[in-house]
Amino acid sequence: MRLLLLALVFFAAGCADLSRNPFRRMPVAPPGSVAWHTSPRAAEAMRVAVLPFALAEKVGKGASDLSPAFAGSLRALGIHETVLVGPERAASLALPDLHEGAVPVDTLLAVRDATGCDAVVIGRIEHFDGFHPVSLGASLHLISCQDGSVLWSAQLQLDTRREDVQRDIEGWWKRNAGEQAAAINGWKSVLSTPRDFCRYAADRLAWTIGNNPPE
Repeated sequence: MRLLLLALVFFAAGCADLSRNPFRRMPVAPPGSVAWHTSPRAAEAMRVAVLPFALAEKVGKGASDLSPAFAGSLRALGIHETVLVGPERAASLALPDLHEGAVPVDTLLAVRDATGCDAVVIGRIEHFDGFHPVSLGASLHLISCQDGSVLWSAQLQLDTRREDVQRDIEGWWKRNAGEQAAAINGWKSVLSTPRDFCRYAADRLAWTIGNNPPE
């Protein structure tokens, strides 16, 4: 089986049209614990399949909320047509562990044929603590089904005990909570609610697709 190496080779940096980005109101980059690389191709209109993210050993199933949350965040960007591939459908494709350093060409073609997508998002959650304070460690990649190139890649280590992460969550909450912004616990509820925390992490990851890392 031929393999396409997951070499993180990126084209010259370029920004997406941020007028289409609902997270453009976030005035600053994510906390320093989020690192990413992106390319102009990542912000092109295309059909993208989000596969269930792999869970490292001892990572609980609660972390699986991140993949549908990320699909929702990606869909909200309005750049890509986004398809969430559920666990059962993914199992029917008999996908291998896609974080072994290489992606089989046959796998990319199988995903493309099954979903009609131009690219896939794969992810691996290395760490997840769903108890207060919530923390998460993960890596995600957007891979072209056409040539196997990595169009975008991000790694995050979010720990809600960090002050910079708490400030960022507070800003995210105020911009997105709507009528819930005045709730009693407010943004602090995110620190102890895994599903809301996954939504925050997903929004922050999606934001990086159309924005260059700070110099």
